[in-house]
Amino acid sequence: MKILYLHQHFQKKAGATRSYEFSKYFLQRGHDVTLITGTGKSEQTEEGMEVLSTETKYDQKMSKTRRIAAFGHFMIGSFWKGLTCRKIDVIYATSTPLTVGLIGLLLSKVKRVPLVFEVRDVWPDVPIALGYITNPLLIQMLTRMEKMIYNGASEIIALSPAMKRMIVAKDVAAEKITVVENVANNELVANIEVKPCKDKSLQQWIANRFVVVHPGTMGQVNGLQHLLTVASNMKKNAKIGFLLIGEGSEKAALQEQVTAMELENVKIVDAMQKEAVFSVMKQCDIGAMSVKNERILWDNSANKFFDFLAVGLPVVLNYQGWQHEILQESGAGRGFLYHDIAGYCEFLQNIAENEQGYRQAQVASKNLSERYDVTLLSERVVSLLEKMIERKK
Repeated sequence: MKILYLHQHFQKKAGATRSYEFSKYFLQRGHDVTLITGTGKSEQTEEGMEVLSTETKYDQKMSKTRRIAAFGHFMIGSFWKGLTCRKIDVIYATSTPLTVGLIGLLLSKVKRVPLVFEVRDVWPDVPIALGYITNPLLIQMLTRMEKMIYNGASEIIALSPAMKRMIVAKDVAAEKITVVENVANNELVANIEVKPCKDKSLQQWIANRFVVVHPGTMGQVNGLQHLLTVASNMKKNAKIGFLLIGEGSEKAALQEQVTAMELENVKIVDAMQKEAVFSVMKQCDIGAMSVKNERILWDNSANKFFDFLAVGLPVVLNYQGWQHEILQESGAGRGFLYHDIAGYCEFLQNIAENEQGYRQAQVASKNLSERYDVTLLSERVVSLLEKMIERKK
């Protein structure tokens, strides 16, 4: 089977590496994979995957106009590169943006092969709810595009049960949708050696505290102001610290607030390669998932949630929904409503002081990671693709 994989923001060593992990597993099963992306350069990976890049310039800090231009650049470039790929059996397109699904649909029509559309965020619902898209004509156009992609896809993969419910509510047959959450890379984590931080002051800061860590993007949707509010409320407890790792449009503002609020219990450091992040996380004590105070963001399936589980870190959320439910059921952590600062702080205080309870939460987190192990979920996806091709024959 030859798979044409479309992922505009493909990454191998940092951030969301789901597509890379899936592709490696597809190759191990004896399938060919050609992946079209907007990042990096065209290459053949050591595993044998052909990567074709449109070399689209994109950054979260770009203006809305420049980001739209980047989406357009990738659409045109990826379509032409897709046309050059021969003997394709299936197209696997992963959002966001939604336009990746449109390219997948167009190529599936031209190549006469089935399309699998993976929904990482339910667009355009999310940007509309957050107020990023307000033009009625644009909303109408995107809604029609979404419906066209759902109708044209042979199979849809949703990254959370809540996302599946949202898609079903749009009159898409539930049987057409498979839930495949983000992955916990347990094997990778197990093989990562804990190394001291290059920044010796950071290493000392971590060693002397019970550390709440948040790796990843520092954008508007991440609502990291919430963590600074929590940190401000916990300034008197010098034992508990908050570590933010990454980049994003809100990073500079967060750094200014840390200085202005004199938050010595907060450290903000630059982005790292994924293995370095795991090394730091292994030296921290609890993972924090944070989003802006919008109900629609509760349905997310962010990769760092599953990274926390793979490391065996208990998890605390500033929202509820499906992740809160599985954390409570397993004992691996819990979620709080955004404005429940007091409850959030009390939880951190209790788990930092209760060694037995903390150890139990660690074990529960690691056990929960097995449910989302990368090999297990990769097998679920490749079996879906193989059965689809078999039915076609």
